[in-house]
Amino acid sequence: MKRTTLGLRLACMAFLAGGAAAPARAEPVCAAPSELTRAGFGLPRLAKSLDDKTPTTILVINSSATSDKKPAKSTGAAKDAVPRRFPSYIEEILRARYPDGGVVVATQNQPRATAQAILTVLPDLLRVNKPALLIWQTGTYDAILGVDTGAFGDAVGDGIRLAHEAKTDVIVVGPQYSPRTSFAFDVAPYTTALRWTARGNGVPFFDRYDIMLYWQDEGIFDLDADRPSPTLFDEVHSCIGRLLVGMIADGVDKRTLGSR
Repeated sequence: MKRTTLGLRLACMAFLAGGAAAPARAEPVCAAPSELTRAGFGLPRLAKSLDDKTPTTILVINSSATSDKKPAKSTGAAKDAVPRRFPSYIEEILRARYPDGGVVVATQNQPRATAQAILTVLPDLLRVNKPALLIWQTGTYDAILGVDTGAFGDAVGDGIRLAHEAKTDVIVVGPQYSPRTSFAFDVAPYTTALRWTARGNGVPFFDRYDIMLYWQDEGIFDLDADRPSPTLFDEVHSCIGRLLVGMIADGVDKRTLGSR
């Protein structure tokens, strides 16, 4: 009996001390410095669309370095489920946050397209989708090709102005941080160009590189693991989606800026 009592006491002490008996974390901690997640500028067109309770389209343009591969044939197992990307999280969270806003998130993948190349298709995309908000990911392929950063910034600025002329707000999203590709090309100059171009045109900038680098440095995600967690992709995209929703909500709430 004495040994049993002692064992129970030790188990209770370990639990109270936050030992191995503590429950596992259900969701990743999507922490990031506030200066990287604040909008800084208003999103008046999106705010008006949500207020009017009309169908609200958000268009996500992804000009990534690679095209998406088609998923393998499913065997019915959970592990074969198609990974979710951050636009689906944005749609899910915004629909819950603005239930009367009629939010729909449309995606347009333009693999291996520079910012300049996006300009050739952007007017049609804006005309067809009529988005209240454009989320534009850009910079990675320009970095791979070594495009002049001045020309890159000018092209992004032209795209922002095209969107504004089409009555569409813009959030610019920079390249992601990847320790596995940093030796091959440097995205830092393009991230800097995006930051200044976004600021000069009065639109929010989502610095995905610095956010993901913060996650790596703080041990929130191990982005350089030899064997990444099978849930890493979903967790990273979930966090990007949640942080982007925070930035969107911040921009929507900045009503003192009025509409452009």
